[in-house]
Amino acid sequence: MNPRLLIGAAVLLLSACAQAAPPSSSNVASLQSSGAGTPSSSTAATPNDGEQPRLRMDMTEEEKQRLRDAHTACLAEKDPNAKGDIPTRRQYSEEAWKACAKKWPLPPWEMDSKNPTFADNWHKNVQCLNSRGMKVIETEPGSWTYDGEQTLPEDQRRKIEEDCEQEVFGGGRR
Repeated sequence: MNPRLLIGAAVLLLSACAQAAPPSSSNVASLQSSGAGTPSSSTAATPNDGEQPRLRMDMTEEEKQRLRDAHTACLAEKDPNAKGDIPTRRQYSEEAWKACAKKWPLPPWEMDSKNPTFADNWHKNVQCLNSRGMKVIETEPGSWTYDGEQTLPEDQRRKIEEDCEQEVFGGGRR
């Protein structure tokens, strides 16, 4: 199975478990009459106290990883006897997972299943993938699977996925 699909499914599953609200004003760029610029990507992703972080479409992998690392550090702090490098449900206690739930970054609002336009946009994303030569079937909003053997190399499929996400969901990816 496609690793990006697995990661995406994990993010969607975890976001479904969290009680999330639409992005707060600290996560949304706005025009300012004072002439000040919009927040940098690192400050815009930093949540207020008690607020769950949210990934953005334009974040670098390093920025995303910093937010995930904060969650892992919380788990390690709450359950110091856990073993292993990659956080899994079996590795850490249920209490640690509950205590650190607010540290797990939510998906970008554009790709959050709570976004009212998400299902329609996901369908458009799958259409885009197919129009560019990938053979995929939408299984549900937020998920797709390959339809038969793939003829495109993996690096080309990954590029198509990124291009279609950018085209459909936007967000100013770097």
